[in-house]
Amino acid sequence: MGITDSLKGAMNQATKKATDYAGSHKSQIGAGLDKVGDMADKATKGKYKSQIDMGKGKAKDAVNKMGGPADTIQGEATEKPTDAASDQNPGDQAPGDQDATK
Repeated sequence: MGITDSLKGAMNQATKKATDYAGSHKSQIGAGLDKVGDMADKATKGKYKSQIDMGKGKAKDAVNKMGGPADTIQGEATEKPTDAASDQNPGDQAPGDQDATK
């Protein structure tokens, strides 16, 4: 095994560890990105706000794609509704449920 193979192995191992670490600390990284973005926006006096916000969004998307436990965003539905009425379309009715006025 040559030095190139050793370096590739070390880089792969370091990349995996960094990805796992970032994936399990998504909320902290997101807060850091927000703070850095706010500092950059303040330093540029709002001149590049849209570009900074776009960069922040892309960085957060990249972090969210990394491994680790999935964070649940508050208000995000995690399961489908369990009641039977939600499984039917408004036009789908059982034969006995049809309106007599039609």
